Amino acid sequence: MPVNSCVPGPELVGHIVELARLEWTSGATAAAAERFGWVPDGSRTSSYATTTGHHVLPEWFGGPGDADTECMIPFCYYYEPDDFDAELQADGLSGNVDWLAGYYSGEPGWVFDREAGRSAFDGRWRAAVDAFGERLGEPETVVRDEKGDHPWNYAAWRCGGNAVVVGQCVDNGSYMTFEQALIWVGPQPSDEPFPTGEQFALRLEC
Repeated sequence: MPVNSCVPGPELVGHIVELARLEWTSGATAAAAERFGWVPDGSRTSSYATTTGHHVLPEWFGGPGDADTECMIPFCYYYEPDDFDAELQADGLSGNVDWLAGYYSGEPGWVFDREAGRSAFDGRWRAAVDAFGERLGEPETVVRDEKGDHPWNYAAWRCGGNAVVVGQCVDNGSYMTFEQALIWVGPQPSDEPFPTGEQFALRLEC
């Protein structure tokens, strides 16, 4: 049950916290990305490559025009192989495990562990929560989405009119083959409660 991950360290955490504390007027996020040294990606899937090996979604984040409404940075992917994967491996053919191994293979900091298991996936989420906790204190909310085959976890902090969320969800980039853990940043009115676990799953999905 492989995991491919690059848990955010102090540099990325600091950038995300600064981004979350901004007022997201038109051009503000693009200016912040330039200050951080993030490099425009130009691909159809992400807008910037960070200095820490991560990629910033969606592909229009930090672009010209209207103010942004969300920013997502995946840092961990997980896959549960099935019998077909075992057959492919026995025949010496590549499959989803090899696909996952190739995720971010050229980026610094990413580590692929073929035998990690779901506990490692949850552990990477917890490590990211702890990293943000060192800057932001205890999260305002920690919830779980119990509706799927496996529970997903979410922790969230308010930063002025925005929020930082560290959570787990399906990875649409793999056509829902993999699960992922990511950082979400976006508007969260101060007078509105945080979503439930199920609502967080929909908000973070990318």
